[in-house]
Amino acid sequence: MAYISYNPWTGRTMATFPEMADREIEDIVSAAGDAFRKWRHVPPARRCDLLRSMAEQLKSRRREVAEIMATEMGKPVSQGMAEADKCALLCSWYADHAAAMLKPERRESSARESYVYYEPQGIILGIMPWNFPFWQVFRFIVPALTGGNGALLKHASNVPQCALSIEEIVRASGYPDGLFRTLFPTHDQVSALISSPLVRGVSLTGSNTAGSSVAAIAGKNLKKVVMELGGSDPFIVFPDASLEKAVEAAVFSRFQNCGQSCIAAKRLIIHADIYEAFRDRLKDKVLSLKTGDPLDISTDVGPMVNGGAADELERQLDLTLRAGAKLLCGGRDQDSGPAVFLPSVVEQVPVTAPLACEEVFGPVVPLFTFESVAEAVKMANDTPFGLGAAVWTSDESLALDVARQIDTGTVAINGFVKSEPGLPFGGVKESGFGRELATEGLREFMNIKTISIF
Repeated sequence: MAYISYNPWTGRTMATFPEMADREIEDIVSAAGDAFRKWRHVPPARRCDLLRSMAEQLKSRRREVAEIMATEMGKPVSQGMAEADKCALLCSWYADHAAAMLKPERRESSARESYVYYEPQGIILGIMPWNFPFWQVFRFIVPALTGGNGALLKHASNVPQCALSIEEIVRASGYPDGLFRTLFPTHDQVSALISSPLVRGVSLTGSNTAGSSVAAIAGKNLKKVVMELGGSDPFIVFPDASLEKAVEAAVFSRFQNCGQSCIAAKRLIIHADIYEAFRDRLKDKVLSLKTGDPLDISTDVGPMVNGGAADELERQLDLTLRAGAKLLCGGRDQDSGPAVFLPSVVEQVPVTAPLACEEVFGPVVPLFTFESVAEAVKMANDTPFGLGAAVWTSDESLALDVARQIDTGTVAINGFVKSEPGLPFGGVKESGFGRELATEGLREFMNIKTISIF
């Protein structure tokens, strides 16, 4: 597979990067191993100092990296700068907290003294997606490197310049040569990387198909894996919720990044008593969004990542409309380019239609209604995914009860699902396993060693 930097707005190929030869990859892995053996002994406080340096690098380059994202995968530049800021916040958060998380802990036991130590494991391979090409990489490398591990990146094949920019930021922050590198491997070389004795774990964010394949190889080689996969997040609105705030949150959650997000509000489940009022406000808000050039600071919704993604979304929408659903606004805009899809709202969606039962990775949102709490919970859980969910109501007791009944990794009450540094993030069911961020994410790829003195 070629690593091609393609602009989805202009339709132009900007650069092509060749796949690496076996020997080049072997040399990079070997150098990473050498760097790790020294890095693991660097005190956590020093590692945290480098995180502060990396935060400053991201802040100073925020417009630069936003423009790379805009031209490689279509993210509006305003959202790209926000993504760079979030990566900087992540670095700063771990800089402030990681050293304490890595301290040995004394535990009660039958021994005179028992301690739990957190030690690095080695080189961790990150297999990362294109939709948040900086955030999802930093979400992987910051805990990995701060824990004393080394890291290798196999980024999505359509964002090679994002990958190289991240490598440059890490290097400029003062990290040792070779400790973090980006790779351009073939599928077979990825399998060999996972099997390498120097690679001790794999972190993957991506599709269920990719996750299943990687997990099988890792399992065969007894490697630890963390998987963040797809999602079909429900967004439940009860009649006592703030209608204005719920609509605003639903639009932001569903349509940021052109709807290409695992944790977007993908199914809006609205109480029948307020359905029409919610629907009308939602439609008006969606129609006000500006679709256009992602380099324009005023653009709300850029193109999808490529024409193929738009084709798949069009298939899901067409089949759903044929099944009896009604398109309230939006649809594909071929006149503006093969990757342009207008923000779309669909109602009267049958529960067996693609927009209801498949992951929808683009700017289309289906509406559903419910009348009872039990019905809302059943609809929320009627999916193979379990990444996130949102519940809107002024009754906090009800909200907590519903939140506990939804099979998912995270629930936002009167808000929308997002990942942030201080909270563990990940899914259940077909949305994956393991956790990123917070203390839990830092320790995923650590050897949790017990030492007892009798």
